[in-house]
Amino acid sequence: MTSVSRPPANRRQAAETGTVIIGASHAGVQVAASLRDQGYRLPITLLEAGAHLPYQRPPLSKTYLKDGLDNSQLALRGAAFYQQKHITLLCNHRVSQIDRANQFITAQHGSRRVTFDYDRLVIATGAAARQLPLASGVTGVRVLRGMDDAIALKADFDNAQTVVIIGAGFIGLEVASTAVTLGKQVTVVEHGGRILQRLLPSQLSAFLLQIHQHNGVNFCFNTAVEALAPADSGQTHLRLSNGQTLSADLVVVGIGATINDQLAQAAGIVCDNGILVDLNGQTSDPAVYACGDCTTTIAPDPDPTEGQRHPPSHIESIQNAVDQAKTVAAVITGQPAPARVAPWFWSDQQGIKLQMVGTALDYDDLIVRGELETGKFSLLYYQHNRLCRVDSVNSPADHLAARKLVSQRYPLPKDAAADTTVRLKSFT
Repeated sequence: MTSVSRPPANRRQAAETGTVIIGASHAGVQVAASLRDQGYRLPITLLEAGAHLPYQRPPLSKTYLKDGLDNSQLALRGAAFYQQKHITLLCNHRVSQIDRANQFITAQHGSRRVTFDYDRLVIATGAAARQLPLASGVTGVRVLRGMDDAIALKADFDNAQTVVIIGAGFIGLEVASTAVTLGKQVTVVEHGGRILQRLLPSQLSAFLLQIHQHNGVNFCFNTAVEALAPADSGQTHLRLSNGQTLSADLVVVGIGATINDQLAQAAGIVCDNGILVDLNGQTSDPAVYACGDCTTTIAPDPDPTEGQRHPPSHIESIQNAVDQAKTVAAVITGQPAPARVAPWFWSDQQGIKLQMVGTALDYDDLIVRGELETGKFSLLYYQHNRLCRVDSVNSPADHLAARKLVSQRYPLPKDAAADTTVRLKSFT
């Protein structure tokens, strides 16, 4: 028989209910930590659908696949942290409903349904790996997003010699890099004409492609997978749109992510390619906030120098998730929100550290700082003569300076930008 816990007939006062956070992601854990750091004394309940102690995701496509790591090495915080900070962390609690009118949520824990009252609710449900419909029911096909994905992939990865990766995005390229390092035969199938086509300019795509090819990764561009089927050998056969057929011990699908905003939609919270939030993480419900990969931020008033409003932005970045979380905690506690900074990202591939600040690819001018041939350079992007983005390859000093310069949309002189004898830090 299913055990059902219902909201009490006489609801507790808001001062007793505190904050409930759905999703123990980078964002969710940061909200809880920041609330306590800012003196929040009311109850904090952190609900996680999975079974694992909240963990770091970036190592899953790299160190975890290569060396294997246990949960303690991946943990965002040790178990003692939640006890010391009086944060109630409940794993294996999958939230199924948000009742905004009565301010409680319903979660499934095994065979039991349980409810939690809230004064403030924070949704940090993240995103899920996009599935390839053709792969449904085919063994030997994996995705990589969370710990359970990584555990399953690692088991197959160790026993595989030939690996086909569908999608030349960050996850696909990082897995490819790890695989060839371990001596596996790797082919990447990409629907577009180049790697990271929607995220990087052609110069940087070409540079990374050359590095991957030099290290033994094969690529099929402008190619789609038309069919997948298991073979008697235990391998998976792939039929490609270019007429080619491939066989692989393991197929990894890396074709992006789908936003986990279903709970919010069902509750009537306004969504549009993610849960719509303002710069404070506020949703359409004044008692509900959201942060992390499940959100899309409504554009603020335009910069007078730019003249037009930017569209809502969806950013998948750990730094952005953490910054959003800190802002939400500040708003809940009545503290000043931290200064907004430009989003930044990183990726490790084939011994190359790529670090990016800013998201704009709609630029007026592009300055190359350094020489691509050396494997140490930065690309600086300008809009209206202001710095709007910097991509750095093996240039950490440029990257650190760029975080401040791009956040300020600094009018960095272009001659100085191209001159490697001039430190970008001198302008911060």
